[in-house]
Amino acid sequence: MTGFNHNTHPVLELARLSHEIAHIPRRRRERDYVKIADELWLPAHIGRDFETLSVAYSRLYPKGVLTGWSAAVLHGVSPPEDVVPELTIGRHGRAREGLRLRRYPLPDRAVATIRGVPATALRWTVFDIARFSSHVDGVLAVEKFYRRGLARAAMEETVAYMAGAWGVARVRRVLADADPRTESPRETETRLLLKAAGFTEFIPQVEVPELGYRLDLADPVHKIAVEYDGPHHDDPVQQSKDRRRRNRLQAAGWIVIVVDRRLFRHQRGDILDQVEAAYRLRRFAA
Repeated sequence: MTGFNHNTHPVLELARLSHEIAHIPRRRRERDYVKIADELWLPAHIGRDFETLSVAYSRLYPKGVLTGWSAAVLHGVSPPEDVVPELTIGRHGRAREGLRLRRYPLPDRAVATIRGVPATALRWTVFDIARFSSHVDGVLAVEKFYRRGLARAAMEETVAYMAGAWGVARVRRVLADADPRTESPRETETRLLLKAAGFTEFIPQVEVPELGYRLDLADPVHKIAVEYDGPHHDDPVQQSKDRRRRNRLQAAGWIVIVVDRRLFRHQRGDILDQVEAAYRLRRFAA
């Protein structure tokens, strides 16, 4: 890294356009560089992770702005595994394989320069991710940014400013379902499953102060909880702690329904049936 301007992203200085290395003999060029797109090369010795590729692609479009997850990674938020680099380039610019191009205009206030790389500002980055993602993925993304300190009020202000823009209605729906209290993506997916089935009273991270516990999802009025057990709950010591915890909750009058990855993927109907049965018990008891 010696010799680089530390205020500039190193990939800006490492990525090369074809004409910049045309003077290098072909054998040496193909030994020392890897062609990642038409007219774009990276040194063979550096990794080609999502951030590296995103910044490198920006060299192909001098007026381009990194958007979506390509901007998010520059803001320090890691992307999902299945995304591709993304830029908005206005009306002109050639498409290239492995790169998603957007062609809409950006207001000046939406653009920031991060280590020499033009990228959408944080709230505009989240707005774009929310409007171009599926509903669930959009909610998961917004909550990820909430956990990194993004304020809901900032997003509401951005939505108001963008009224009438394509996708703004979708963003409103995403924001309505995104909850800053949620602590994990699996909890969110479970909550959205319950909501889609009509169980709208579940809220995340409900405190049970008399026991010193906090429930993943709960309807505190009816004392019904849904807990998502991740892989660490497979540990025998953790399982013993979980049993004690749930026994104490049940003794305090809670109905606790446990969900894990396999149940969520393959037996969602059973989960919903169990929640419905819990509400029937509450209605009968009333």
